[in-house]
Amino acid sequence: MVDYTSLYRPLPLDLGSALALVILFLPFLSFVLLGLFSRRKSETLAWLATGIHMGAAIAAGMVFQMAWAGNTFHSRTLWFALSTSEMTYPFTVGIWIDTEAALMLLVVTVIAFLIHLYSIEYMKGEKHYVRYFAFLGFFTFSMTGVVLMDNLLMLFVFWELVGVASYALIGFWNERKAAMDASNKAFIMNRIGDVGLLIGLMILWSQFGTLDLQVLESLMQQSVLSDEGTWLTYFRANGKIFENTAPAYWLTLAGIGLFCGTIGKSAQFPLQTWLPDAMQGPTPASALIHAATMVAAGVYLLAQVFVLLNGDVLTLIALTGAVTAFMAAIAALTQHDIKRVLAYSTISQLGYMVMAMGVGAYDAALFHLITHASFKACLFLSAGSVIHAMQEVEHGLNEEQKKLFDPQDMRWMGGLRQKIPLTFAAYLIASLALAGLPLFSGYLSKDAILAGSMAWAEAISGRTLTYHSLVVVLAFLTALLTALYMGRQLLLVFWGPFRAAQAFESARQAFAKMHEAPWGMRIPLIILSLLSIGLVYSLNPLDGNASWITQRLFTPLLAAPGNFEYYDHVENLKHQWHSTASYMAIGLSVLGIGIAYLWFRPQRRAVQQYHRKGAYRGLLPNISYQHWYLDQLYRYSVVKPVKGMAQAMAWFDRKVIDKTVELVGMSNVVLAHFIAFVDRIIVDGLVELLGSIIGWVGQAARSFQTGKIQTYFILTMLALVILLFWMMV
Repeated sequence: MVDYTSLYRPLPLDLGSALALVILFLPFLSFVLLGLFSRRKSETLAWLATGIHMGAAIAAGMVFQMAWAGNTFHSRTLWFALSTSEMTYPFTVGIWIDTEAALMLLVVTVIAFLIHLYSIEYMKGEKHYVRYFAFLGFFTFSMTGVVLMDNLLMLFVFWELVGVASYALIGFWNERKAAMDASNKAFIMNRIGDVGLLIGLMILWSQFGTLDLQVLESLMQQSVLSDEGTWLTYFRANGKIFENTAPAYWLTLAGIGLFCGTIGKSAQFPLQTWLPDAMQGPTPASALIHAATMVAAGVYLLAQVFVLLNGDVLTLIALTGAVTAFMAAIAALTQHDIKRVLAYSTISQLGYMVMAMGVGAYDAALFHLITHASFKACLFLSAGSVIHAMQEVEHGLNEEQKKLFDPQDMRWMGGLRQKIPLTFAAYLIASLALAGLPLFSGYLSKDAILAGSMAWAEAISGRTLTYHSLVVVLAFLTALLTALYMGRQLLLVFWGPFRAAQAFESARQAFAKMHEAPWGMRIPLIILSLLSIGLVYSLNPLDGNASWITQRLFTPLLAAPGNFEYYDHVENLKHQWHSTASYMAIGLSVLGIGIAYLWFRPQRRAVQQYHRKGAYRGLLPNISYQHWYLDQLYRYSVVKPVKGMAQAMAWFDRKVIDKTVELVGMSNVVLAHFIAFVDRIIVDGLVELLGSIIGWVGQAARSFQTGKIQTYFILTMLALVILLFWMMV
């Protein structure tokens, strides 16, 4: 049983933790230095930031090498403590580095370095050039903190900093209303999810008195669910054993609360609508948000708290991930914006990772997080190279033509492989990895997820058809749709005629002069495309189980009390379903690419005239293009009612409360004037009258004081006569 006094003992700073602190504060140093000179347009400062992040990536490589050799590093110090009459609750700050944290740390720092390098050329000429790199540093610092913290309280602090950094990057071009709306939308929807996360943290703290991840796991293993429907937890402090009780459903509520944080940050149903709009930020920032930082934080949180979740929560997670993956894949099928297709793809692939966590394929989820980081960053940066080339076309258009032209719209593209072959090669490799074809990284990790989903469905329901089978069906349908929308994008962008030239003569001339991006943008593409090849992860590129990553990632045993032993069987059943899942995934991917070719092959007249395509007709295409009408649903069910309520409250405040206050104020003024009148006329008048009467009496009395004896004698006699007369009467 855990003794709380052990949490007071600081753990000294070891070599791994010291390097981790260096990695954590190097991006923060970049943020501070560049923030001080943010008004300058100095490329030297951008190179300085890139060099700092390269140093962080090198240090992360050293930590990864030590952790992968089997070392774990843990340093901790006391932050503050809350004392009660019975015990003291410590709040600590610590760094914990295990295999998963070291791997994630390496991914974050390497991707951040490559995006810095790419951005030097891509963002050249921007008004706030240095400020952009400062925000990148702050983003990397925040995500690194999420990876390294050993307790959920500090993780939550950095979690919120990631939200602030994403707000700044999405709304970087703050002179554009669309960018500011997108940043506000992302910030608000993430805060909705974070409310649930905060509730989950409060439930855990109320039961265990700590948010330390290692301690929570130990205490959760000792907690029990009684027959009376009570959740009992035990711990020791000051030589005494303490017991906390709560309704059994609190265990499920705590898990759902933690998952709400993932729903917001990793854009899962129903809070996924912010991510496509986040494309309003610069393309390299989109790559950073979508590949290795913000959206991956939600999946990493699930990995951190995986052992604390019970079977009901994990089932909910699996269903949510599968539904999200399918919905986003459907939405990606009809988009015209090259970045928007990739945005919906990100939501879909995150759904895969979340689903994998829910079905107990913990290692497969993290494996896919790693492979997805490389090929999705490659896709976004390649899209940036395409947009960079299309902007050269835009510069040759007149003002009227520019109103029709959009350098991100695939309807104006086509045939670009002839002019930017390196970008095409990188895009092709990353697309095949995303589609899950053999020999590429995405195949290895997606295959493991699909096998895990089939094993989970069998472990729960055997070979019978239950609602758990829906997860498997949606997962395989998503594999088909992924290959379809990526095949469509490749054909529309890189094959066929250059459609902008069919509309504008100046575009034809610009296309003839089109060329590859500078080498500063090409080098990251080369590195990321190489990281998207299966041989990097496994000497057998057809078997994800042989990967050096999955060899060291182990699914932890669930610590939460309850009857869900079937999760223990998932690992064994995964191997049985591996071949079936592989054959089905390959077949569906090939089928998806085949359908894409039939519909979007360059010879089709509809493709050659695709630049003339207007609004979609029919319910099904619009369900896809409008992302299941979720934005419209929220606009009419949430936004408009809230705005209407706010306007009604503003009217009530203005017309009722303000008028009431004004009436009360006027009444007070009238009352004050009346009181002043009473005071002046009546009170002051009576006082003055009394004074006058007394004065008159005094004057009259003084008139009798003549000093003559005769007068006094007469008055005395007169008084005596009056007295005698009074007595006689």
